[in-house]
Amino acid sequence: MDFLVEEQVWAIVMVVVGSLILSLCSKLEKAHEAAFKDPRDRYGKTKEEMKPKTMRGNIMTVLGGGLCFGGMILFLINI
Repeated sequence: MDFLVEEQVWAIVMVVVGSLILSLCSKLEKAHEAAFKDPRDRYGKTKEEMKPKTMRGNIMTVLGGGLCFGGMILFLINI
């Protein structure tokens, strides 16, 4: 294999972008959970108010995982 074909380069880019999205999602979720663990912020709030909103995390996880998985499949198809 002397050269990477164009589809393989796109696949590598997809995997890198997907892993960056997953990394960013992980950092944001950890920061969000750390803010809810502070007992000073929990005083007087009900459990419904304390539940973290994870819709952004779910979307980022599905998007990042899909990009990584799609990139791996695209790379392997064009070997």
